[in-house]
Amino acid sequence: MVSAVNLPADDVIIPFQLAGGLVRGRLVRLGDAAHGVVDGHDYPSRVGALLAETLALAGVLAGSLKYDGVFTLQAQGQGPVSLVVADITSAGAMRGYARFDAEKVAAAAEGAPVPNLLGSGYLAFTVDQGLKVERYQGIVDLSGDTLADCAQAYFAQSEQLDTKVALVSAPPADGRGWRAAALMIQRMPANQAGAPILTADDADDAWQTASVLMASVTAAEMLSTELAGETLLHRLFHGEGLNQWDAKPLIARCRCSEQAVVRMLQSIPRAEIEDLKDDSGKVAITCEFCRTTYAFGDDELEKAYNPPTKSSKA
Repeated sequence: MVSAVNLPADDVIIPFQLAGGLVRGRLVRLGDAAHGVVDGHDYPSRVGALLAETLALAGVLAGSLKYDGVFTLQAQGQGPVSLVVADITSAGAMRGYARFDAEKVAAAAEGAPVPNLLGSGYLAFTVDQGLKVERYQGIVDLSGDTLADCAQAYFAQSEQLDTKVALVSAPPADGRGWRAAALMIQRMPANQAGAPILTADDADDAWQTASVLMASVTAAEMLSTELAGETLLHRLFHGEGLNQWDAKPLIARCRCSEQAVVRMLQSIPRAEIEDLKDDSGKVAITCEFCRTTYAFGDDELEKAYNPPTKSSKA
């Protein structure tokens, strides 16, 4: 196992704005968080890269929203990778996994991950804040070459927001683990509160300048273990009224638990449980996110379906 390098610049969402708020952006840098999610699943390198980039994209999308719950990003397709999903809690705990056909991945053409690995399908993101708040969902067809292309298409079609997204990843090398990064800028409506008073030409110029500067960033800069995210943003946008806010930390952390698995088992009729037992006579449930296995023998199953009741006090 490769030990991932962890620097203060890693595992954060850094929000920023340019031109007095005309342009809003987020930078995500992932080190240990990406490695902690991707490592241990025995993914082919291309699938690991797709998952790492999904985590980074989820970070910039979640970072642009205010929510108290769970943000989920998933791409579902008909290609060698049928599903890649990442979710992030409002506290910054992230997890993810991918489903794939190893033989089809090995035979897939190199290059663009969306057409070659995912195929036709859709990219969806949801914000779940519990039963008392209506769940928000956005969906867009998988198109273009990358997940960044899909995200840009969603904002153009559904939100009418000009958006630029850069998305990169790197496999373990030179003593460090998986890394990923994402940079997103969006042109905000000119009539929003606090926006600067600019002519249409000035607003266009500010957006075009920000877009050109963002296009100059390299994958090496985005993935660097020596260049802090705040320093990278300063290098790119210091002449455009850059204003950065405090970084939000991210961490690889699964939310599975024995209690959650018990609740899932209780949704299955007791008579059908026998068919789920393995050769050892146990029902084994493995979390797709973290690969933790929860095994239930007859005694544990009895407790799950007939939990002991608390004695009433006299």
